[in-house]
Amino acid sequence: MLPSLKEGDIIFFKNYKDGKSDPKPGQIVIFNHPLKNKTLIKRINLVNQNTIEVFGDNIEFSEDSNKFGLVNKEKIIGIVTSKLISSKLKSFFNSQR
Repeated sequence: MLPSLKEGDIIFFKNYKDGKSDPKPGQIVIFNHPLKNKTLIKRINLVNQNTIEVFGDNIEFSEDSNKFGLVNKEKIIGIVTSKLISSKLKSFFNSQR
C-alpha cells in the first residue's frame, strides 16, 4: 500500500476524547509512542476495548504495532480528518505571486 501521507503534507485532526469519538479501523491517528518519547501517525488496523493496533502504510519500513505491540487508547492525541498535499500548497503560493 502506498503511503497516504508524505513528509511536508499538512494534516487536520480532531482531538481524541475517550468515549466521545470511537476510533475505527482504517482511520489515521496521531498518538504518543508507547515506549519512546515521540509522536507517530499510523492507520488503525484493529480496535479493542482499551487498545488499538496500528500499522504504517509502508509496512516494510514502518515502526508500528508489529514492533511495539498494541497502543493504549490513552496515548491517542487525535484522529486525522483531512490533509493538504504540500505540492498543491506550493503551487497555490507560487500562483499568488
